[in-house]
Amino acid sequence: MRRVYAKSTERDENGRYVVKLPFRSENSPCKYGHSKNIAVKRLLGLERKLARDKELKQQYTEVINEYLLLGHMEKILDEPERNKGDAVYLPHHAVVRKDKLTTKVRVVYDASCKGTNGVSLNDTLMIGPTLQADLRHIVMRWRQHPICLAADIVKMYRQIKVARSDADFQRIVWREDPDEEIEDFRVLTVTFGTSSAPYLAVKSLHQVACDEGSTYPLAVERVKSDFYMDDLMTGCESETEVKIIYSEMNSLLEKGGFQLQKWTSNRMSLLETLKESSGRDLEIKTDKVTKILGLTWIRNTDEFDYSVKMSPPAATETKRTVISEISRLYDPLGWIAPCIITSKVFIQKLWISGIGWDDELPPNLLKEWRYYRSELEKLVDFHLPRCMSKGKEDITMELHGFSDASNTAYAAVVYCRVVSATSQVHSHLITAKTKVAPVKQISIPRLELISGTHGT
Repeated sequence: MRRVYAKSTERDENGRYVVKLPFRSENSPCKYGHSKNIAVKRLLGLERKLARDKELKQQYTEVINEYLLLGHMEKILDEPERNKGDAVYLPHHAVVRKDKLTTKVRVVYDASCKGTNGVSLNDTLMIGPTLQADLRHIVMRWRQHPICLAADIVKMYRQIKVARSDADFQRIVWREDPDEEIEDFRVLTVTFGTSSAPYLAVKSLHQVACDEGSTYPLAVERVKSDFYMDDLMTGCESETEVKIIYSEMNSLLEKGGFQLQKWTSNRMSLLETLKESSGRDLEIKTDKVTKILGLTWIRNTDEFDYSVKMSPPAATETKRTVISEISRLYDPLGWIAPCIITSKVFIQKLWISGIGWDDELPPNLLKEWRYYRSELEKLVDFHLPRCMSKGKEDITMELHGFSDASNTAYAAVVYCRVVSATSQVHSHLITAKTKVAPVKQISIPRLELISGTHGT
């Protein structure tokens, strides 16, 4: 995949990356699936859905028109081009994120939709390896910085062009008014929904660091280590470094057509000063509460906040409704692991009980679930300091790991113990992992051994 990218990727006159779709074979079979008829049928279904929600229809139309206005998509006017038999058409639908301040509605293309020959575009594309650290490591690294910075890239995928020779694999059909004729379009950028999109986007981000990074020493390594997809989470120890990072990061990414937005920090006054002094038209996010990688961060106190918000109880509690409710609990670093493991154990009990997905819970399980649910609702305003270190002010930092096991579950946890220059001692929870013990009994010593390796 890396060789394919290196061999086929170019840059346009503005420095933007132009990539080819990484097909597994030269003559991709997805071209012969008569996908246009399927896309038209899916469009008719989408129109019925949009007709029931006028606001969604307006927002969806605005996104499509923005694609056209920005040159990320073009209408196909030539009749022979429209009738091209081996073009691939992608159905599309709306993904709504009400928690987003910008881009609440996103158009996602169903590149996994199979044609009449049973082959989809995604079936024929290489996915590529993972290029970024996982979310847990990104957050851990972010917690090391006394001064933190966060931002995200404006429409990251859409800043990367797809080679004209491959654009016909990304056609769609659309019309604003159901009474109008259905029109054909081709998407000219990397698109949401294609299996190769995450690799192509992240690889292009790393490539601009390789191609242009020699004059931006503080930014270049952070591009490779402090991004999770389009989200930047970085920081440093001094205000002098902040100024350099802010300037270098913006300048470096602009070389590849990427623009950072929604800058935020635990030192907002410094960030406002930087914006004024740099003369850049960049968005500064002043919200006190910010969602970062699904975590709630309170900027003023520089703390993570965890509050469980349960949906109203279902009229009939079934295995399906309970597991759906539990799956909404989000704890990627194990900060509320003692609460989460209880839900994992309960799910195991549901499976052992043998009840069907839509069967009502038996009285004993229903009582246990309602008690756990009522206790979980008490988990509000749980705060965890973001910063674990004062930088050069600290004289020692130690990692302490613990693990234990029982017949029910086993777990591991890691803390950071920091001693400051004034001999003050602070301990910080870094991460924890839990796992339900197997139904087939294993000895406690064996489970304790497993829990110790589980923590690593």
